Amino acid sequence: HWIARLASGDITEPEMAAYRRWVADVHHHAVFQHELKLWRSLDRIGDHLAPRLPVVRQSVMRRRRRCCVLAASGLAAAACLAAFLVGPDLWMRLHADHWTGHEIRAFTLADGTRTVLDADAAVAVHYGVRTRTIELLRGRAWFDVRHDPTRPFRVEAAGSVTEDIGTAFEIDPHADGKIETTVESGMVRVSTREGGQSITLTAGQRAVWQGTGQITRQGDVAVDTVASWRDGQLMLTAVPVHMAVSTIARYRSGMTLVVDHLDDLPPVTALVDVRRPDDALSALAAGARLRLYHLPGNIVLVRRSG
Repeated sequence: HWIARLASGDITEPEMAAYRRWVADVHHHAVFQHELKLWRSLDRIGDHLAPRLPVVRQSVMRRRRRCCVLAASGLAAAACLAAFLVGPDLWMRLHADHWTGHEIRAFTLADGTRTVLDADAAVAVHYGVRTRTIELLRGRAWFDVRHDPTRPFRVEAAGSVTEDIGTAFEIDPHADGKIETTVESGMVRVSTREGGQSITLTAGQRAVWQGTGQITRQGDVAVDTVASWRDGQLMLTAVPVHMAVSTIARYRSGMTLVVDHLDDLPPVTALVDVRRPDDALSALAAGARLRLYHLPGNIVLVRRSG
């Protein structure tokens, strides 16, 4: 039932809340994963399930198919358009165990690890007898790990692996594919999935996985600024205007469309209250020479003011 509802593309928020409560049960989660594997395999075996038609009937069926080509092509086009629009979210819902829309959400994993997901973020949880692996599928996340030396806790994001050594830390994927890890307390080890280079970080330290397998240390930060977005306050420091707009847009319930070239505008520094994203966007527009056009459906167009 839940696989069918998630794949429908029209699941409601109350249903999503009911699904999250249901799948939080360890037994339910195992059943869901088992049935999901079967569901994904159907497209590979579909051709073998259909019986072969006798030759005479095949000829009749071919004529009927030709008569229906135009009607079917229209339906197929509509289906392709629908798949294009809902495909990314559908893939995410079928792979993720926890995800967010425009809100920040906190929850506790089965082992007691506290987790906070930023807006538009998703994780898949893979817990075994001797391993605990979190796959960060989208967005950024903060973890306060319940340390267990017999079951290492790892977070995989793109090609990077962050392993807990008793800590609280943030994983922040960048728009260019880099993965940044910042430690709030304790210690972590950052490495690549392929092995090779690794680096150990302690409180206030951060490192970036470059996408090529290289890991580099970055400047230290104050520990009380790590994952400040958890409390609804987001500090943007000398970021490009287009990036500031896209960051605030994550917390809006409507679409935010940039219809001008903003790359040559001076970088901005601002403290953003993500609980009031429309006010934050208006403040940014006033300080960065932008003009906002509000359309029906909570859609905002962003253009240069001059």
